[in-house]
Amino acid sequence: MNLKNSKFFRRIQELRRLSKDKLRKEKNRGVHIDYELENALKERNGDCVRSTQRQSFKDNGNFEQEKYESLENNEKINDISNGLIQLNNVCFRLKCACAAKPSPIRDEKPVLPIKGSICVSNSRYSMIGRVSKTLGFKVVKETKLWNILWTDTLPGVELYKSMKRFQQINHYPGMMEICRKDLLSRNLNRMLKLFPREYKIFPKTWIFPADYGDAINYANNNYKNKPRTFIIKPDSGAMGRGIWLTNDLKSINPSERMICQTYINKPLLIDGYKFDLRVYTLITSVDPLRIFVYNEGLARFATSKYVEPTIENSCDLFMHLTNYSVNKRSSQYDLCDNDDCGSKRKFCAINNWLRCRNYEVDEFWGKIDDIIIKTILSAWPMLKHNYHACFPSHDKIQACFEILGFDILVDSKMKPYVLEVNHSPSYHTHELVDRQVKKALIRDTLLMVSTPLADKKQILREDRKRIKQRLLKLKQCGTTSNTQRQHPIYGVIPESNINARDSDEPPPLEEGTQEAGLSALSQQIAWEEGHLGDFRRIMPPRDPDRLNYYCQFFALQNQASIYGETAASKKREEVAKKMRLEIEEKRQRQMEVMLGQRRRMKLEERRRKRASMPRAIVERHRLSRFRAQENWAPGFISEAEERLRRTWMQMRTEMLRNNKIVQMIYKDFYNGGNLTNADIITYPELYRCLERGADVMSDN
Repeated sequence: MNLKNSKFFRRIQELRRLSKDKLRKEKNRGVHIDYELENALKERNGDCVRSTQRQSFKDNGNFEQEKYESLENNEKINDISNGLIQLNNVCFRLKCACAAKPSPIRDEKPVLPIKGSICVSNSRYSMIGRVSKTLGFKVVKETKLWNILWTDTLPGVELYKSMKRFQQINHYPGMMEICRKDLLSRNLNRMLKLFPREYKIFPKTWIFPADYGDAINYANNNYKNKPRTFIIKPDSGAMGRGIWLTNDLKSINPSERMICQTYINKPLLIDGYKFDLRVYTLITSVDPLRIFVYNEGLARFATSKYVEPTIENSCDLFMHLTNYSVNKRSSQYDLCDNDDCGSKRKFCAINNWLRCRNYEVDEFWGKIDDIIIKTILSAWPMLKHNYHACFPSHDKIQACFEILGFDILVDSKMKPYVLEVNHSPSYHTHELVDRQVKKALIRDTLLMVSTPLADKKQILREDRKRIKQRLLKLKQCGTTSNTQRQHPIYGVIPESNINARDSDEPPPLEEGTQEAGLSALSQQIAWEEGHLGDFRRIMPPRDPDRLNYYCQFFALQNQASIYGETAASKKREEVAKKMRLEIEEKRQRQMEVMLGQRRRMKLEERRRKRASMPRAIVERHRLSRFRAQENWAPGFISEAEERLRRTWMQMRTEMLRNNKIVQMIYKDFYNGGNLTNADIITYPELYRCLERGADVMSDN
């Protein structure tokens, strides 16, 4: 069917033309008109106009943000031109609304446009580019000199090394130390051994196959004779793929790489559903360590009513998993736009639910902040080392920032546990709650990043001057050594500035360089504190007591003591290997027994078939096998044929002797130096004759 020739399409074009004519007339009168075409066609029972948000610039260049609320049925509109179309007993309405003064949704300060460029070529989320444009960023390709590179995957070391001093990227090198499930478990387990009380922030975890023996021993020691439930995850999986529950760890292949965790049987339930919290955390610096948590986030709910795991319901992933990628396939997934319902809800709805039940909301979020800080501190030495190795010359601004998605599960006693950390959380906006949270998150993140503090043109001039001086081999007066002073909280304080100076200029004093180094750090801190948006700073904490509390974790500067192998870990691996070999041998014997049983069953099946077959068919098969064996057997040789063969062989030997073929070939080999030890041993007389110089071809 050609829609362009239909009455329905012509009616739409006519209504659009009428709307444009109406707007043109009103504009000539000097009245400000803003119309909304509600998706051109909208099937509604009542009058409803969706809220729109538009950002524009004034004539003088100032950034202006105009917001409009949804108009309710009882609200009067100055002028509405309605077009009604009836098709298949369905009434469609086309609206053109003239609003006099829009009412803002919330009061926000106008934001000045940011002069900078951003590259989003390696990101699949279009919302990042749209939000960047509204803030004044110019979206460029990766080949250009961008200020910010936003990518979904972790870049290589070559990209880190090639970055200019004014450029920033949204991933830290080495962040996989907490973003891979196996590395996160390793770091948290090692910190748990060093700080048994402070690091009970995650479920008991084992890394297979190294910790297979420990997990088996833990499972065998039944607590109150109740079988324990374990959740099995792939060591580097995502989006809920490959996750399953089990009560029997012996059924797991001990040679596969996976993560085993104790399952939290009694989580906190809302309306009978299990849920977890996706907490967005921004790291703007690792040395000094600065962490911010976004006040708004997402609570992701399961789609089936929760029941403690049993053998019958352990396969129900819609009950036990809260991943959106899993539950969106459920028929019970709730797409409710209200804050108090739906399979996705904002933190404000969770906080209201907690307050209504007399829970301490501030104390609850304080525990979550403590979990986030301790999780990042478990990999902080590696993060700091990788950052300084990749960015030795970034002295103006921080080279990296990163938004992490912490998945927090809360039990029935209001104790939070960290499940995993996502280095690239999803920014898809399939639902209204996604748009409300993630759009503001990206906007506040780009505003907090200290990109405007770096003068791109000045840094390029300094770099060109430095390269020119290096090529011309001019004498450098300023020292280029980076003598640094380390503070556990405030990080590395540079005591020298690497600036190109003339040869006649004396090097500056250490105090002056220290002040110059502190100025860049102080500017960054002032910028971040002035552009917090909806973020709250959790590291360094504002409470001095909490600051002293976290200093004990910073004191572990010896990385070998944290990441090196110990005697206990080696012994544990040996025991696990021995147990794994025993289990594999047992399985091999079981497989052999099963294969023997299968062979016997096949033989018995053949015998039964042969016994049930008719006699004629059995005889035909026997004759075909006999003919095949006849073709394989060698032919018969008579005595006369054998005597004839021996006669011809004797004639051949006499011919070789009379023509002296062997002597001739032996002489040629001797003259050419090709005789081997075997030839000398086989024909010693010929060799002696040739050594004496005698002629072996003569009869004498």
